[in-house]
Amino acid sequence: MIISEKMKTVLITGGTGLVGSRLTELLIEKGYRVLWLSRERKLHTDIPTYRWDYRNNEIDNEALEQADVIVHLAGSNLGEGRWTEEKKRQIVESRVRTAEFLLERLKLTGRIPEAFISASATGYYGAGVSERIFTEEDVLPENDFLNTTCRKWEDAACSFNELPGIRTVVLRTGFILSRDSEAFKKMVLPTRLGVGSPLGSGRQYLSWIHLDDICRLYIKAIEDSTMQGVYNAVAPEYITNAVFMRTLAKVMKKPFFFPAIPVFMMRLVMGEAADMVLGGSRISSQKIQDARYRFQYERAEKAITASLSADGDHEGGKAEG
Repeated sequence: MIISEKMKTVLITGGTGLVGSRLTELLIEKGYRVLWLSRERKLHTDIPTYRWDYRNNEIDNEALEQADVIVHLAGSNLGEGRWTEEKKRQIVESRVRTAEFLLERLKLTGRIPEAFISASATGYYGAGVSERIFTEEDVLPENDFLNTTCRKWEDAACSFNELPGIRTVVLRTGFILSRDSEAFKKMVLPTRLGVGSPLGSGRQYLSWIHLDDICRLYIKAIEDSTMQGVYNAVAPEYITNAVFMRTLAKVMKKPFFFPAIPVFMMRLVMGEAADMVLGGSRISSQKIQDARYRFQYERAEKAITASLSADGDHEGGKAEG
């Protein structure tokens, strides 16, 4: 491992989550120093963790003072429970208010990191289903909760441009494929039992990305000073929900003949949160490819195989990455 003369420090919010944990591993492998912001202060651990509580305007300023780059991944889990009004408030506040709070404190401390890199989601493009290919330049009307949330989320991230000399990057992330993804596990379970099926019409597109690719995109955003603004963080493949579920069954060597789960049943079980899986159009990854990022996993079959192999659900080699 080659460590640079001045080892940069990356401060991550949401570091214990799916992306944050893997990103931390990869950053440390590359010689970075990583700090986390969390609810509890734990400095004498493998990852020094500083306390913050945006609701009470509290934060350990030492974390901000050490940060060369901030990666903002914090946010209430979208797939956990029904979207009650209180849950929706938490989803928005945990993404938007946290970013606003960080900006406020950076202004107070006078510490300006090199870059602020924030998560967003492909929910920005709404829950509609069409054959249109969306790019980062498309501006959509606010017509559903996910779209509105992502817009506020990105506006909060772009507010960091108020700081002189800082570079801001936003990654609109698709469905993450990983053995540790709870959402992916929910797809795997019925397929393992031989009852895998499309969700809703099955014609909606599933914009996905493998965990290692999204983490390497964050690393590229940290290291590539030419990256600025919004990028779609999705694999190049356009695949419908029905084809994805059929591919999953194929990789697992399971039957795939059950009828699609009706829309009304999805809405009955998930409520408004069903929009996450019942909608979706094609989303272009051309901009990030033009920035010379090469995906390790370009096709769903390879990404699914790697994820299942890593979890022991598929006979094959060790997962790449």
